[in-house]
Amino acid sequence: MSTSISMANALSKARILKSVDDALVIFKVPKIYIFNAANFKLESGVIIKALSDEFPCNSIAIRSSATDEDGELGALAGEYDSVLNVSSDNTKEVIQAIDVVIASYEKKRQLSPSDEIMAQKMVKNISMSGVIFTHDLNTGAPYYVINYDDQSGVTDTVTSGNSKHSNRTIYIHRDSIDKLHSDRFKKIVLAVQELEKVMGSQFLDIEFALGKDLTPYLLQVRSITTHANWNRSISKSINNTLTGVQLFVQSKLKRMNGVYGENTVLGQMPDWNPVEMIGRAPRALASSLYQTLITDYAWREARSIMGYSNPTGQPLMVMLAGQPFIDTRLSFHSYMPNNLSPVIAEKLVNLWINCLKNSPELHDKIEFEVAITTYSFDIDEKIEQLIGSALNQNEKREFRKAHFQQTVQLIKGSGCGSISQALDKVNLLNSKNEKRHGVDPCSDPSSLFAMIEDCIQLGTIPFSILARHGFIAKTILLSLVRVGVIDYSSVSQIESSVQTIASELVVDMNYLKMGKMSNNGFMCKYGHLRPGTYDIISQRYDQMESLIGDSEFSSLDKSIKSFNLSKKQHQEITKLLTREGVVEFSTDDLMNYINEAIIGREYGKFVFTRTVSDMLELIATFAKKHGLSRDEISHVPLNSLLSVAKNSIETTVEDWLRDISNKELRRHEISTAIRLPQLLVDIEGVHIVPFQVSHPNFITQKKVTAPCLMLHEEINKDSLSGKVVLITGADPGYDWIFSQKIVGLITKYGGVNSHMAIRCAEFGIPAAIGCGEQIFEQLLTTNKVHIDCATGMVNIIH
Repeated sequence: MSTSISMANALSKARILKSVDDALVIFKVPKIYIFNAANFKLESGVIIKALSDEFPCNSIAIRSSATDEDGELGALAGEYDSVLNVSSDNTKEVIQAIDVVIASYEKKRQLSPSDEIMAQKMVKNISMSGVIFTHDLNTGAPYYVINYDDQSGVTDTVTSGNSKHSNRTIYIHRDSIDKLHSDRFKKIVLAVQELEKVMGSQFLDIEFALGKDLTPYLLQVRSITTHANWNRSISKSINNTLTGVQLFVQSKLKRMNGVYGENTVLGQMPDWNPVEMIGRAPRALASSLYQTLITDYAWREARSIMGYSNPTGQPLMVMLAGQPFIDTRLSFHSYMPNNLSPVIAEKLVNLWINCLKNSPELHDKIEFEVAITTYSFDIDEKIEQLIGSALNQNEKREFRKAHFQQTVQLIKGSGCGSISQALDKVNLLNSKNEKRHGVDPCSDPSSLFAMIEDCIQLGTIPFSILARHGFIAKTILLSLVRVGVIDYSSVSQIESSVQTIASELVVDMNYLKMGKMSNNGFMCKYGHLRPGTYDIISQRYDQMESLIGDSEFSSLDKSIKSFNLSKKQHQEITKLLTREGVVEFSTDDLMNYINEAIIGREYGKFVFTRTVSDMLELIATFAKKHGLSRDEISHVPLNSLLSVAKNSIETTVEDWLRDISNKELRRHEISTAIRLPQLLVDIEGVHIVPFQVSHPNFITQKKVTAPCLMLHEEINKDSLSGKVVLITGADPGYDWIFSQKIVGLITKYGGVNSHMAIRCAEFGIPAAIGCGEQIFEQLLTTNKVHIDCATGMVNIIH
């Protein structure tokens, strides 16, 4: 039987199940009984008796099976109600359940003479239930997409949107079933493949349950109605691309010369958090710009300057099918003090790689919960917790001493890796930026060479140094909590008392709103900011029609509350420093360092992103001169643009760049459709992709329940006052939201010390940073959310 025949004959979903039952071997269809909804009031006694006879002393589900529920061109999945766990011999309960289903029909439209209702025997002893799409619903990519609940033991948590349990998804490439190791998923996929043959269609939406004995049960099946919109040529391209990814990953997982660690884990969120900054599938210009300015060279040069070990010549980020991944082996290598024994470094890199494999939920917290990257007052406890028996006592002492000596020198500020020296370079870059202000961007790509060099040497390298100082400062603050000197509330107060560039932005936006600051003056300082720092399509502030509109603004004094240690806290920190034999700086010096590290990090980012923004405007002007739009040039890699200034070409610049743009556009379409895990630990992960259930990073100890609003890159006209704002990632271009009376923030991507985490700590705004794709997608379907940072909860309010 084919789906087209089923639809032509106007089979309801109940009768489709009836028709496939005899042909299926692997899938079991729970016993069903179908009756006419319109006739129920006239024949209720007969129907109730029939149900009792068909399902003696059973629990049954009363499910909808309306005429307009499933079709070839449209489906109303979830439109009508179903009632589960109805006792078949309880007449009152059965009638009430049937009335609920009929009422859901009548709520939408008049009852049709052909509307049916299906009674289905409830499946017991469930180990897993959920929904399967036989292709990616949005793109048509060739994946079995299984959204499942393997915890609650009931069958409707996924379809009902129960956020507590329906939190797992696995993508299985259709041509890679042989790479499945899980018996339960093998059984499910085999059952689905059989159903595809019986239905004569590979475009199915399936509701299933899996018994504890691994028997798969088919509860519902319908056509995927969006497949007419898919690009059918994408499947073959994905297959070829994934083959290339697998070969690349296979080589990356091997030992690298001059780098500690037997193998590695590739991740989208560790270290420099590329997914947070450029997205899961960035366009070619954005990804190549990020690589050139940061992850190819600047990242390790900065750490080398600060006294860390340098994995010479290695780029931190690789691109897999156009998606960015950090090589965590290189990260762990670069966290080692440069005077540490190679034997110890090798042991630790291997240990932390294995820890990340075993605890993938820590992928955005590796510098706090996986690796030890600096001295802190709780380092002895951390060594026992994060290193344990991997090192002997002498090795632990050497490791501790190396970090202690390095951290003392960095806080003291006497070396090349000091905050002051980094800021000197950032200020020099700021001066160069100021000279460019007000000058129309030229259209000569050769100017990019100097801008790139300046941005790296005076921008991203010193910013990387400042960012490391920020991590050290945060780690020391948290260690003071752990040893009992301060509490989390004090940490929040310390962070919120720090006056960063974001505080200035809030104040100046208020002044702009009240007419105390001119638009020109505001744009001179902040006009370069854009929500997508590396995205040429994202508008700068000075290109937006209205930045402030009629929005309400936060009070000016929110960010200026100072914090002072109590006398007891001051004395306790002094005791800690004395205990360690620190004479290079005092308690006051340490607190000033923490303050300067937080300020310096944000100021460094603010300045170098201005250079990036100006580079993008130069590229846009050059593109316009040669007839290309911003959208077209966004698909041209940076090296191709620079090539114009270095090499002659056989055709016009317009034709040459447009040809590159078109090719990269096709690659980007494939990249967008391909699913890769947030952490790749083996080559099977290229084809079998479990969604990581992320544990958000909660900021402050506050709680809030409020309406939520998804914010896109453009400035929303809607007021954000009183809203929990949802954004994909953290970016300085979103700093404007803190000038408004938002009551909470949730991001899809982001780490515990990411840009938005720091902002929320500074302004005392409860936030869940880095929820991950699944939680975030569920949040997009609701209008209200509850965040409890103290208990670590994000709940959807229906």
